[in-house]
Amino acid sequence: MSVKYDESEYVFCDLQAIYRYIRKDDEEVARRFLEAAYDSFEFLAENHMIGRARPEFAHAGLRSWRVQGFRNYLIFYRTGNDRLQIWRVLHGSRDLQVMMK
Repeated sequence: MSVKYDESEYVFCDLQAIYRYIRKDDEEVARRFLEAAYDSFEFLAENHMIGRARPEFAHAGLRSWRVQGFRNYLIFYRTGNDRLQIWRVLHGSRDLQVMMK
């Protein structure tokens, strides 16, 4: 069952920061990253229970999934009855405990 998704106030800034970082080396790869992130959001809306549960971050219902083709980048999201909230998009080497507070 497909649900609608929305993005938290963090997602736009997360994606902009990642885009700028990747663009320093390759603008085309940076563009592909953004496309892959939004494709992954759509995939999660159709398969919202597929991700890994993340109870270590103490946010009820939080799950994660990798951005397609960019395995170091994680999408953190929560599911509701009829909505999927994309909460953060972060590089896996970041201090996730700090970033997820």
